[in-house]
Amino acid sequence: MRKTLLSGGLLVGVLLQSVAGAPALGFGSIQLVSNCSGSTCEPVDDANNMDPISGDVWRKLKLINEPGAPDTIYFKFTADGSYMPMHWGWSFEYGWGIAAYNWSPPSIVSVMPDSGYWYFFFNDSTREYWLDRPDAAIEGTLESDQPDVPAGAVVSLTSTSDGHVGSCSQFDGKKFDFSHLPESEFTVLASAPGYRDTMVTGIMTSFGTAEQISLRLVPVTAVQVTTLQCERVDGGVILSWITYCCGETAGFDIYRSDSPDLACAVRRNEEPVYGITSFSWFDECDEPQVDRYYWLVELDSADPTIVGPLFAPGLPGVPNSIGQNYPNPFNPATTIPFTVGSAKSDSRVTITFYDVSGRTIARHDLGHRSAGDHVYVWNPALSSRRSIPSGVYYCRLQIGKEVFTRKMILLR
Repeated sequence: MRKTLLSGGLLVGVLLQSVAGAPALGFGSIQLVSNCSGSTCEPVDDANNMDPISGDVWRKLKLINEPGAPDTIYFKFTADGSYMPMHWGWSFEYGWGIAAYNWSPPSIVSVMPDSGYWYFFFNDSTREYWLDRPDAAIEGTLESDQPDVPAGAVVSLTSTSDGHVGSCSQFDGKKFDFSHLPESEFTVLASAPGYRDTMVTGIMTSFGTAEQISLRLVPVTAVQVTTLQCERVDGGVILSWITYCCGETAGFDIYRSDSPDLACAVRRNEEPVYGITSFSWFDECDEPQVDRYYWLVELDSADPTIVGPLFAPGLPGVPNSIGQNYPNPFNPATTIPFTVGSAKSDSRVTITFYDVSGRTIARHDLGHRSAGDHVYVWNPALSSRRSIPSGVYYCRLQIGKEVFTRKMILLR
């Protein structure tokens, strides 16, 4: 078995020699006590007991998270497992490598040379202790849409029993590896700015072998906002929208301005607005008569979706109306603004799309809408679930008993 030695503050093997008054050999339990990050300092902690592995040899596996800091390591021995230990430790009085019985505090000051898993061994016949490392490993490659590993990429290793074990941010080409692992179950997670996290779970390691895995980072692409509504209500504005993002979680920030200029807008949400398909957010407005403009800005994307400006006019004196769709001509989607002007009660709204021959392309019942500004985003391919050709189309919007029509051009 390979032994890691300590000298001059580095790891060494120490022969613990008995002195006058030492008890006979044959211990009921052996405990490893240290202030190493990842282990406990409580000698009565059952989890700190060393395990007998063969004959007189005992062993304890510890995860050291912070190398390069002074650590106190010592052993406690009991005859029956109770907390009445005899101490064997490092003594500065006798010099390096000599043990003194019942020396207090029983400690060996050392510096761990590396983080990760370490085996602490003790032979209760020779009174020798040493350190070694487990030899299982996880090796893998990190693929992406780039010829090299994306900038800022990190691969993290987590143990089911011990939590975070370590991280890799330096790659040999696209290769990474985690060595000196015990037999256990692990999870590997890869992340990089502009990419979705990807992980492999349930990786079982075995002594003397390296488990091979492959991870692929997929770019975060902009989601498509298929329906968006902006409702002016008492006390503020309600924004609600629906996205098409293949069941993935998407996040947005909400910006507002008194002019249709995103550069002048201020973010309104304190926390990101996250969801999978349907979103809703309320913006409190203390001046309901003031016109507002809103933007949705997608998060966590190298090419984010930005929707806006969404116009929310002041409430007083606003009639039912429909605005011109934008953009026009459009492809693949266009935004149709409309205003419900009745402040007395909600009005039922329907929207219908026709081609030049009068044939209905799609019809949607938008239900009752409160007084205020609204928009409807029409994507013909998603709305009618079929592709329609370039040409002139008409939008017919009915608010209560009033009907409004707008001409639109689809240009592919």
